[in-house]
Amino acid sequence: MANYTLLNPTSQGDATEKFLAPRIKNLDGKVMGLLDITKNGSDIFLNRVEELIRERFEITEVVRVKKPTFSRPAPTELLVELAEQVDFVVEGLAD
Repeated sequence: MANYTLLNPTSQGDATEKFLAPRIKNLDGKVMGLLDITKNGSDIFLNRVEELIRERFEITEVVRVKKPTFSRPAPTELLVELAEQVDFVVEGLAD
């Protein structure tokens, strides 16, 4: 898999090289994480994502978490805990 350099337009720091996570070939039997960033409508969006994914794949489980506030990055502890429980994550952004 090729490496990409991602630039954060809001960052004041130097650009750092990032690597894409390995892609999952099939979602059947996987645990899906849904990260609600707590913006208006993100729960509605994630409900629909869950519905569509469940229609198409045999998801084992869905783990839902919410950021404390949309105005700040998710706490590292929250992200680590979620990553330890799931195979992939969909983050909900809406307004």
